[in-house]
Amino acid sequence: MVLILQGFIAVIIIGVAYTLWQTTKSYGGLIGTALKWIGLGIVFFTIESLDRVFDTFANLSVLNIIGFSDPEMVHNSLLILGLLCCGIGFSKLTRIAK
Repeated sequence: MVLILQGFIAVIIIGVAYTLWQTTKSYGGLIGTALKWIGLGIVFFTIESLDRVFDTFANLSVLNIIGFSDPEMVHNSLLILGLLCCGIGFSKLTRIAK
């Protein structure tokens, strides 16, 4: 059961990454680059939030199964990476607008 749910998580993340890649290819140029960064941040947010939900409701967190000693630190690191990537993407968008 756990492996099935984690497989679904992997399929969702792969689907999001593939759709992001195809969308940014259609835009191309500076806007496509900015959207890639924003999308990468959203992927980090998705991974982090799905792992927290599975940990809260059924103790099926990937981090608990792998055996990290401090899973909260990993969750916070994923949030910081997501914010950093989104910040870079929006910064690139503001440069385009000027």
